[in-house]
Amino acid sequence: MAETTLTDKVLDTLVTAGLLTMDQLASVREAAADGASVATVLQDRGLVTAADVGSALEDELGVPRVDLSSYAPDEDALELVPAALARERRMLPLFEIDGTLTVAVGDPMDVLRLDDIARELSVELDPVLADPTELLGAIVQYYGEQASAMDAPPVAPLLPPVVEHVPEEPEIPLPPVAEEEFDVADLAASLAVEDEIELPVEPIVATEPDEVPLPPSAVPEADTAEEMVEVAATIEQIAAAEASSGPTPIDLDILAVADSTKVALLVTDILTDAASRGASRIHLLPYKDDFFLVYRVKGRLEKVASAPLSLQGALVEGLKNFARVGAVGAGVPAMGRIRTRLADQELVLTVSVVPTIAGQRAVVSLVPFRAEPRGLGALGMSEAEVRALHAMVERGRGILLVAAPVAEGRSSSYYALLAHAAAAGKTAYSVERSVEYEIPAVAQVLVNPGSPIAPAAYFAAGMRQDTDVVAIDGMSTVADVQTAVEAAGAGRLVIATFAAGDIVSAIRRMLDLGAEPHGLASALTLAVGQRLVRTNCPNCTIEKPSDALRSIPGITEDVVNRTGTGCPNCGKTGFGGVTAIFEVLPFTDPVRAAVARGASSDVLASAAHAAGMRPLAASGLTKVAAGTVSADELDRVLRLSS
Repeated sequence: MAETTLTDKVLDTLVTAGLLTMDQLASVREAAADGASVATVLQDRGLVTAADVGSALEDELGVPRVDLSSYAPDEDALELVPAALARERRMLPLFEIDGTLTVAVGDPMDVLRLDDIARELSVELDPVLADPTELLGAIVQYYGEQASAMDAPPVAPLLPPVVEHVPEEPEIPLPPVAEEEFDVADLAASLAVEDEIELPVEPIVATEPDEVPLPPSAVPEADTAEEMVEVAATIEQIAAAEASSGPTPIDLDILAVADSTKVALLVTDILTDAASRGASRIHLLPYKDDFFLVYRVKGRLEKVASAPLSLQGALVEGLKNFARVGAVGAGVPAMGRIRTRLADQELVLTVSVVPTIAGQRAVVSLVPFRAEPRGLGALGMSEAEVRALHAMVERGRGILLVAAPVAEGRSSSYYALLAHAAAAGKTAYSVERSVEYEIPAVAQVLVNPGSPIAPAAYFAAGMRQDTDVVAIDGMSTVADVQTAVEAAGAGRLVIATFAAGDIVSAIRRMLDLGAEPHGLASALTLAVGQRLVRTNCPNCTIEKPSDALRSIPGITEDVVNRTGTGCPNCGKTGFGGVTAIFEVLPFTDPVRAAVARGASSDVLASAAHAAGMRPLAASGLTKVAAGTVSADELDRVLRLSS
């Protein structure tokens, strides 16, 4: 089964929302198969507007907006995208995590062009939306002006920003923070277990989580004379470039007479050489009659060696054998992951091979090994919430759902829950599209994009192995959801993540995908929604009035706004780390009844608040009141004043 692309997800969402018919979708995909741009087809035929796509991205797929005026991109991320490409495609890279690069775009239609850019850069791209004017200014700020009009890549005229009309949502009154308590009685009643569960009944108290340092300031330092070279942005430039030499000379000509042992030694030499140079990726790029061995070092592509294309197959097979996916044929995509030690570094290598009309294209990512995931408390969850979720993992059944937009930390919570399940002595089985942490006591399955077996099939297989906890990171299809429902019905605890803006959006989106309402309602036991917020720098935080303070539901007069002003310790950003804000919903009978009826988002939200869900805004307010997070930062993430 082919991997679902970002464009596929957006198109399917537009169909679900009634903005495209199935016939129109088929014609768009037919035009795309002939080489046309999906975004261009949609615009030229007048099928949808940028506002339609923007609504699908934000409301259905959970793609967040960012304020670029107060955000400093990571320097390493900036180096991954050449300046010419950033200007031409009007996008700004923000940060990279385990081979996934988050980029800001100003026009929602540009998200439909990211799949092509991802293939060009050999990275997975996650989008966020930004103001078009701020985006262009940020591109100039971090990449500089173009040298001249002659050097400027062709840029389509910038469309004026689209002002969307967002219907007003009915206000749902929120109680003051001081009176908020986690309704554990409802939670205990909703857990489908035979044994009585004793949960703490203390009110939630704002805790001081361990802070995660933000990336250093993204203002690039002056390059040395040796480093001031143009980044090879195209394969034509790579072909024309001179090969660079490293500690270990790489001789690809050995492939002409090499047996399997010599190929294995060559693979080891290439991997060791790349690690010693500090490369983050290794590329094998087919081009005309040759192929090129290329490293990405600090964002720059360095040509290392080349050889006739007829010799490439042996090297690709050697890489696949190293990653233990040698059984996958040359005509289908393959992906393998292995932990190894190279050049005195503990690394995790992910080998991805895709067949193209020019030949096999292979990319190897090299990521430092990370020992273990952080716990829920370290992620920013309060002590009472942590204990409630731990109790669910230890004794609960049904679906424990983690909902958050792209790049908002849902995988971190997923791994924290899996690690606790393993520590509690549970047998756990996890289906993952990208393995961020290795947990020895958990059977982790990496889904190969070239496999004809869908993630749901891997998930179903785990149910048959006498497993206490089955988990899937990144449910995206109705088959994924239905398999999770079946596992819950069989008495398993299911830990699952889903891309959505919050819990209510996740439920509504799963129903829109085609999940059977009654089955989903009976399976859901507990849900967690979350967002990431930046914490104030402890060295430069001051009290500062903010209009955003008044927009926070439940605000009281004694709460003052504190914000970082910028200092050398925080790279003049005013931020010192990141933490998460959470909402937790136990599925009481009234909430399940609303799900079973396929209720609207407004009705689901009302039922959730009536069940005692502590919303994201209330969780954020505790951090604002503690001075950990500024009101403006909370408003940026939740858009409370819009």
